[in-house]
Amino acid sequence: MELEFIARNVELTPQQRELAQKKFDRLAKYFNAVQEARITVAQEKHRVAVEAYIRGKDFEVEASSETPEWAASLQDLVEKLEQQARRMKRRLTSRKRPREKEGSWQVEVVEPESVRRGAPEVVETRHVPVLPMTVDEAALQLDSSNDDFIVFREAASDKVSVLYKRRDRSYGLVTPEF
Repeated sequence: MELEFIARNVELTPQQRELAQKKFDRLAKYFNAVQEARITVAQEKHRVAVEAYIRGKDFEVEASSETPEWAASLQDLVEKLEQQARRMKRRLTSRKRPREKEGSWQVEVVEPESVRRGAPEVVETRHVPVLPMTVDEAALQLDSSNDDFIVFREAASDKVSVLYKRRDRSYGLVTPEF
């Protein structure tokens, strides 16, 4: 991170500039593309005021600190900037993103004898989540569950499909066409 130094009523030594650069390099992990980084040091009577401004592609942070010693002001400033940067990075990375299309289908289990009589009778009703996955993932999930079928949305084509267990212990795939 390239720092621009501005000094008012004080002369910054090369050691002080090097210390500031070292402290600000700690902050580089929070920023991806720094466009401007500026540090302003001003001495007023017995107080040293240090202000910093960092601007990048998708962020902008600034902080200030005022103490009797230059090193203490700088350390306090860097801690404030780091806290802001951490908060901003957390906000950017943990932003709630819209979930992929998920839904659920209502599945009704019908008694076989009632179908033969001509009046189907529903024995059980449940909702089955329709999650995006590949056929291989669906087969693994079906193999590890006690269900006889799994309804899923194919990740590649976004079509709803049903993978079911056959009596000969193989799997069948149903892909409806509209």
